[in-house]
Amino acid sequence: MNLNKILVVIEPDAEVQAALDKAGPIAKAAGAELELVLAEYSPYLEDGYYFDPVQAAKLRQEHNSARKEELEKLADPWRQQGLKVDSQACWGKPEHTEIVNRARDSKPDLVVSATRHHNKVARLLLSNEDWELVRYCPVPLLLVKDKPWPAKAGVIAAVDPDHAHDKPATLDHKLIEAAKAFAGLSGGATHLYHSIWLPPLAGMYSVEADGDAETAKLTALADAHGVAADACHWSRVEIADSLPEVVSETQAAIVVMGAVSRSRLDRLLIGNTAERILDHVECDVLVVKPDEIPALNTVLI
Repeated sequence: MNLNKILVVIEPDAEVQAALDKAGPIAKAAGAELELVLAEYSPYLEDGYYFDPVQAAKLRQEHNSARKEELEKLADPWRQQGLKVDSQACWGKPEHTEIVNRARDSKPDLVVSATRHHNKVARLLLSNEDWELVRYCPVPLLLVKDKPWPAKAGVIAAVDPDHAHDKPATLDHKLIEAAKAFAGLSGGATHLYHSIWLPPLAGMYSVEADGDAETAKLTALADAHGVAADACHWSRVEIADSLPEVVSETQAAIVVMGAVSRSRLDRLLIGNTAERILDHVECDVLVVKPDEIPALNTVLI
């Protein structure tokens, strides 16, 4: 990944801006510029809700100007450290659409957004803004939590050498190169992870995968990218249970995962792997997609 520009999603009225706290050091290490984007919407400032169109338009303008000033205050400390920082206050509903549209217009190399724990109902309804960013963000998306990175942050690429889930073959290579790029920024190690878990046959008998064959595939993939064989990890346990253990063992700061386009029915039945494990791992998650970017009406699972 060539990080020349990073778009940072700023949370309105948040005391801690976790996305900016992570994006700033990345930009310094990579020599990239930052763009701070705050997307917001309130029905109270819509035309005719409480105010006539002229008053509502004036109030929205005043509100955006106030938000712009707040963004400039957040940008100043990073500018003093030598970074180029722009800012943009957006108004619209839903907020994730404004961020996606800004990313399409601004063409950053990375979008960084904070995420927090989501309860089961929220995940089922898929109503959270970061879920929507996972689906529609046109560039790699780094979802960060409040946990700070260690001095030498390790990175895990969750790959699938079997392509059991119909992922494009080139996606694994993108995941590994992204992991190497982020690990290189901090001098950390790059790891590969693969779950060879298979669902029980007819709900009764487990299907045993060939461990030797899986090891050979994973190490061959690692060798092609200059990753050490002892940095390869695979498990017979489902990814949502086994990946957090690998994260803990390696003390990784970021997990790099892929997301591909599927049907709406599959989305309801299967769900997005990135979404299912986001709350299970303590580290940050970088979501990378194939070169074909989905339109806003495309569903990712």
